[in-house]
Amino acid sequence: IVDLFYNPKSVAVIGASKVPMKGGNRIVNNLHSNGYKGQIYPVNPNYNEEDELCGFKFNKSVLDIEGEVDLAIFYVNNRIVTNILKDCVKKGIKAAIIQSAGFEEVGVEGLKLRDEIAAITENFSKLRIIGPNCMGISRFDGDYDDKKGGFFTGQFTLTNYKRGNVAIITQSGFLNGGIAPLIFRQYPNLGFRYIVSIGNKMDLGENEFLEYILKDDTVNVIAIYLESFKEPRKFISLCRKAKQLPKKTIILVKGGKTSQGMKAASSHTGALAEDERLIDAIIKQAGVIQANNFFEMFQFLRTFSMMYKSGKKFPKKGNIALVVGSGGMGTVMGDVAMKYGLKFPEFGEHSYNILKSVFPDWMPPNRFALVDSWPTLEKAMMDAAKKAKSTAKKSTKKTTINEKEKNPFRMMGSFGNVMQVIQKAVLEEPKIEGLFTSMPGGPRGHGGTMDFMIPMLERIAKYPKPVFFYSVMESEESLEMLRLCGKYNIPLFTRTEDIAKNFAILVQETKNKERFSKTI
Repeated sequence: IVDLFYNPKSVAVIGASKVPMKGGNRIVNNLHSNGYKGQIYPVNPNYNEEDELCGFKFNKSVLDIEGEVDLAIFYVNNRIVTNILKDCVKKGIKAAIIQSAGFEEVGVEGLKLRDEIAAITENFSKLRIIGPNCMGISRFDGDYDDKKGGFFTGQFTLTNYKRGNVAIITQSGFLNGGIAPLIFRQYPNLGFRYIVSIGNKMDLGENEFLEYILKDDTVNVIAIYLESFKEPRKFISLCRKAKQLPKKTIILVKGGKTSQGMKAASSHTGALAEDERLIDAIIKQAGVIQANNFFEMFQFLRTFSMMYKSGKKFPKKGNIALVVGSGGMGTVMGDVAMKYGLKFPEFGEHSYNILKSVFPDWMPPNRFALVDSWPTLEKAMMDAAKKAKSTAKKSTKKTTINEKEKNPFRMMGSFGNVMQVIQKAVLEEPKIEGLFTSMPGGPRGHGGTMDFMIPMLERIAKYPKPVFFYSVMESEESLEMLRLCGKYNIPLFTRTEDIAKNFAILVQETKNKERFSKTI
């Protein structure tokens, strides 16, 4: 049945309007402008048959539509939904998305409407429903720029999206609504396959869509936002099934875990109170990755998405190396890493000797995988200065050093060679499972951070171990750097807490898959 929602041959938009700012107008425009190839039937009794929207003629009722209709999308007042649903059942429509609000979440009157709908649809056997109180579904067939579009039933215009290996199931409509364009901009390399807003879950809920998405091999990571569990046992079973699949990860954000949050959830989606201990038990038995908020959820999505796309090896023990350009930064990042159970192993003799070769005698590298690269930069600059001085002495011509050559950032090329040695030593050390490294900072005028970064990214992307970058970039460079790192499937973070937390969840997922593969 879920496929009927994602791949209908024809759609009736009930509440369609010629007024540009109305939701019914935007739904039709979204369907049409994003390449939906099926038939669209605008339905509104206030328009005549000669009226058109996007080239499609209006119908006063679904019963006036001559052809078959697979899916009905409701964007009308909640009080008239039941009468229109009767016509839908009579018409033989099998699926409906009710975006209208004003049902369970508003109390007694809304509950009566729910009961009426259950009776009209013969307990949903005649017609299956997503919603009410939702933002519909999105199916991404390609990138926004390539004009392949997809199937978008929401009322908000989606732009700058990419198709990818991510899916979202959410009780909150904003993830398929107004916030979506901001997400696409903030995470420019994060690509989606499906987003579904399930609202109040009057009929279909998280389990039906999770089961459907698990069968799609193009989806690797699924984020789920819930305010209540509809069938907890089924949910646990599906999540455990995902653990048996080598390239599937589920991330859960559970809203309404506190008394205050539950009050908000009740007025939002009509969710019933659930004991916090029950919630924790479900999460533990399901073996999902838990995110505490939407910010964490999208960071986790990006991390897992890039790991699966790049084919990097997931860490098992949490053994990491830290390469930074500041002793203070290394100390802070070391503390945070330990907080999340990550460890810094001791270098083997071979790796350590390679590191020693680029460090000055007066400041040898740490025996443990905590590398402060600043002494190597000083050594590289001193060596470069000596070389330049020696060259000038040997020259018979009078030479001058211009301002650019005086700038120490111009010696980043020499330092780049040093960093190549450091990264090779670290990433080829058998005990180390991943690398945290600070990005060489500095504005464009001081050496061109971008020019320095590209060969580094190309080099480290070839290693099978994950590499996470940490940086505080200038505002005009930050988005460009996100795109650049994303091109090589390397996550970029601007907070020390995030870089450690995101690596720790990779270790957790490895352990979860091992644990459930033994128990299932």
